[in-house]
Amino acid sequence: MKLLSKYYRANIIATIIVVLLSSVCYYFIIHYILIEQLDDALKVEEQEVIDHVKNNGSLPAPSSYKDQEVNFKESNKKEGKREFSTIDIFYASKNEHVPTRQLVFPITVNSKTYTVYIQKSQEETEDLIQLIFLLTLVIVVLLLLIIFLVNRLVLRHLWKPFNSTLTQLKDFNLSGKSKLNLEQSEVNEFNELNKAVTIMAAHVSQEYDTLQNFTENASHEMQTPLAIINSKLDLIIQGDNINELQMEQLQEIYSALERLSRMNQSLLLLTKIENNLYYETEAILLNSIIKDKLAQFDELIVNRKLVVNTEIKPTNINCNRQMLDILLSNLLNNAIRYNMEGGCISVILKDKELIISNTSHLPSLDEQKIFQRFYRHEDNKQEGNGLGLSIVKQICTRFGYFIRYSFRDNRHEFCIQF
Repeated sequence: MKLLSKYYRANIIATIIVVLLSSVCYYFIIHYILIEQLDDALKVEEQEVIDHVKNNGSLPAPSSYKDQEVNFKESNKKEGKREFSTIDIFYASKNEHVPTRQLVFPITVNSKTYTVYIQKSQEETEDLIQLIFLLTLVIVVLLLLIIFLVNRLVLRHLWKPFNSTLTQLKDFNLSGKSKLNLEQSEVNEFNELNKAVTIMAAHVSQEYDTLQNFTENASHEMQTPLAIINSKLDLIIQGDNINELQMEQLQEIYSALERLSRMNQSLLLLTKIENNLYYETEAILLNSIIKDKLAQFDELIVNRKLVVNTEIKPTNINCNRQMLDILLSNLLNNAIRYNMEGGCISVILKDKELIISNTSHLPSLDEQKIFQRFYRHEDNKQEGNGLGLSIVKQICTRFGYFIRYSFRDNRHEFCIQF
């Protein structure tokens, strides 16, 4: 979840909770105030009844006007209880029950005790409370809407420099030599962030250049002594003064030297792929490239007495031609090298999906490790540096292809979706 979305959610939830609690409190406060006003009006009527009894020695006549009624009832109790209460009274004229505020108190007239009932309708009070509540609700909704819009507009503008910095960081590419051009902001924290990011990017670029130069120089410098050693071995092997045992030892040294040279070239290639040095792409007719590759490996296929089954349909892809050549060479070379004498190879190309499978003396490979560098099955007796499939994986990752390995029907299968 984005920071702004999280802030909006927290802000809106907090605002709604506060407003709801405030509205409830506001409702009860207004209700209390209006009921107190009704009670004050009932107290005025109570005092008028008491004054009338004092002045005239008799009860006033029962009255009923507007929304107020005054009634008297003789009581057997010498002392009564004065109390306020809210009751529902059915009004035939309105055909409904109406909430009514009532004051009941005792009064003595000529040694007789009466109970006085003063009742005043709460209908107008309830209507007023509802009106106030609705107005408050409308104001609250408008307030929430305004807060939401203001926050959204203000915060979007406020976070614009941060989003710009984030976009440039996503597009930042060391191998592309891209530079950060961060906007100046009115917010000090964003300016501090931009300053730190700029310094970090400069350090990373410098370290990257240093590492790249070291890798290329080391690989280049290693080729010279390897070539010298190779040429000296050739001279020694061609000599006449070596016995059979020395010849076998020299052949082992020669083979180890070749493996070291191939490993050096493979590691350099992996480094270049990871650093996106092969970024030029072009439209390539994949089926034509595959047929050419099979033709190049034809001699090896015949020597191993392998049967090649193909189902190749015309397919166009966008890729770097050199990288595609390396990818196909590694897969086909593995299918031939690790196959059994008189085995089978299957090459299927359709719907931008390439499937290369082969029989082999090797059992299933570890699907979790197969694309790791230097991984080789423990039963593998063939020469190899364990970097071929790592290179294939890096090429697929670089150009957005999906590759998977599976072992079924005693065949190793590699599937690439372009």
